[in-house]
Amino acid sequence: MRTLLLLRGSPASGKTTWIEQNKLKQYTLSSDDIRLLVQSPVLLPNGKIGITQNNDKIVWEMLFDMLQSRMERGEFTVIDATNSKTVEMNRYKELAESYRYRIYCVDFTDVPMEECIKRNNLRPEYKQVSQSAIEKMYSRFATQKIPTGITKINRDELDTILYKPIDLSQYNKIHHIGDLHGCNTVLQEYLKDGLKDDEYYIFLGDYIDRGIENADVLKFLFSIKDKKNVCLLEGNHERALWIYGSDGIAKSSEFEKKTKLQLSNGVFTPKQARMLYRKLGQCAYYSYGDKIVFVSHGGISTINDNLLFIATEQLTKGVGTYEDSSVIAETWYDTTPENYYQIHGHRNLPNDDIMVNDKVFNLEGKVEFGGDLRVVTLSKNGFETFGISNTIFDNEQSNDKVQESIIQNNITVEDAIKQMRNSKFINEKKITNNISSFNFTKDAFYNKEWSDLTTKARGLFINVIENKVVARSYEKFFNINERPNVKIDMLQYKLSFPIRAYVKENGFLGIVSYDKENDDFFIATKSTNQGDFVKYLKDIFETQVKNKEELKQYIKDNNVSFVFECVDINNDPHIIEYKENELFLLDIIYNDLNFKKYSYEELCKISQQFDLKHKTLAYTLDSWQDFYKWYNEVLQEDYLYNNQEIEGFVVEDTNGFMFKIKLWYYNTWKFNRSIAQEVLRSGNFRRTSALTTSLHNLFCGWMKNNYKNEDLPKDIISLRKLFYQDMIKKEI
Repeated sequence: MRTLLLLRGSPASGKTTWIEQNKLKQYTLSSDDIRLLVQSPVLLPNGKIGITQNNDKIVWEMLFDMLQSRMERGEFTVIDATNSKTVEMNRYKELAESYRYRIYCVDFTDVPMEECIKRNNLRPEYKQVSQSAIEKMYSRFATQKIPTGITKINRDELDTILYKPIDLSQYNKIHHIGDLHGCNTVLQEYLKDGLKDDEYYIFLGDYIDRGIENADVLKFLFSIKDKKNVCLLEGNHERALWIYGSDGIAKSSEFEKKTKLQLSNGVFTPKQARMLYRKLGQCAYYSYGDKIVFVSHGGISTINDNLLFIATEQLTKGVGTYEDSSVIAETWYDTTPENYYQIHGHRNLPNDDIMVNDKVFNLEGKVEFGGDLRVVTLSKNGFETFGISNTIFDNEQSNDKVQESIIQNNITVEDAIKQMRNSKFINEKKITNNISSFNFTKDAFYNKEWSDLTTKARGLFINVIENKVVARSYEKFFNINERPNVKIDMLQYKLSFPIRAYVKENGFLGIVSYDKENDDFFIATKSTNQGDFVKYLKDIFETQVKNKEELKQYIKDNNVSFVFECVDINNDPHIIEYKENELFLLDIIYNDLNFKKYSYEELCKISQQFDLKHKTLAYTLDSWQDFYKWYNEVLQEDYLYNNQEIEGFVVEDTNGFMFKIKLWYYNTWKFNRSIAQEVLRSGNFRRTSALTTSLHNLFCGWMKNNYKNEDLPKDIISLRKLFYQDMIKKEI
């Protein structure tokens, strides 16, 4: 937690011994340790070995850089140095002000100078300093005092700064109020009778962002911040308040683009933001009768001997990852005494009830998306839970797919052509008969320059004279966790259930539409109707598709594109092994600028009509809990779909929102393919730090041992077979 412990004393006064006795070494930054990192002990004029101070400029820069890094996370830190100068200690004060740290100074200056000189002579030679250096140090201690704002404690008073439960048993009731996220109306509904002096109120943080009443929430909290029966905890969103109060730019785009506008023009001033932020606590830890309750925004896994050693970042963001709320609840239940309870908010991917188990409560209820403001109270009668439904929220952010379609419907094909031609992130390729294909560029992909326009420019073929879409595939959609709107923690607010998961086949995309100029099929890949891959697609299409004339007439009459996954095992082997060439109908998409496609039921009917294989519906999931459980299952290393390895799934909700999930096997062997390609090209693999699994390392070593073999195949499927054959031989 945000506590800085300075040690002040001469060399050999016992500082390092005190650190070891109190088991604080792992929390300590030592100037002497850093000196030895910068330079080894040197030979001195008197013939002895010693630690040089010639590099002290670098040493102190390193120490303060490391300290600032720790302070950004709110970590408890001990500074093992002499701290003899007031100006040096004032530098710590400046950092403490910025990061809201408490500073204590453990004083060793009462150790007599003669004792330090005696101890110094008994130290290892390289740690000894001159007697004059110790004498000089004591003259400083006599004239340069510990600055105000730094609390002096004696060596035996460490217990005074430890976190211990406070007793709140005198209150009739304790209220624990969950994440607010700018939702004031529902808060006031719960507090309609006002704050009572004989009851205690703990607010769990995340007071701002996403909601539409941010200023109202902050003004209310500002009005109660000084009440003795109110405890305001800090959530991960509140750091933006301090930055706003300091006239800085917050890292949160949500705050900068939305919340800040609600606070501007004096509605809630930067000065008020600073004053409120200074009142925010890191956790609440109290006793109530025979119960011990720990409250934080993010949630922790257990209570250690000293809460001081838990970083503030772990209290505000939670121990582990955002996905670990269930794990920490189970761990708390298993590792703490029966009378220890935990209450937290911030994360709830499994969408657990308020009472997760008999000892843990979760107060994250999606209030900002029209969910519940969650509250737990504790009285003499025990715990009681409440969920107050919120009706005042931003409908747009919970259904941004609808908003995207509104934006898209306001643009004509002619306007879209102009905008795409003016975009440096979209490439136009002129092909035949006044038709151009529009696709996002490599820069758009690698720089993540995604917009309504760049996501639309993917396999989009337009007759630029007639301003008509003649063929098209999907708009760009993303792998889970690839972009903010497909992060697992945001999907719980975004998805409309039930959702469907389709098997993602492992080939290349093919588009079949109608060519009116030649009264024939228009056959293309994502970017062109020419080249090798179009030839591969045509060959398989010619072989596997029957009733071609009827199919051509259907495509013409309905003005649609048939989008296929094309698997060519000879010309284009990928990661997943297939026994023969395959053509899977993925979707039937209308040739329109606005993305519209057939339903899966219609797709199956048309596929049957033309004797085509179609994509496989693997799972239907009816709720977030079902999806989250399934998601964790399919990501396991040993997962198989119908006893087969597959690339992954394409997931689609009832609003048509789509994203991809790639599985462990596919991701692993896709990376191994990059290893093979580099070793075959250069004989080596330079990015050894990327070899994070035993399989990666084994395969890399095998490739380097075998790459000179002229008979070695080049595709990853064949290489994988040989690799496993050799591994089996070694085991035998």
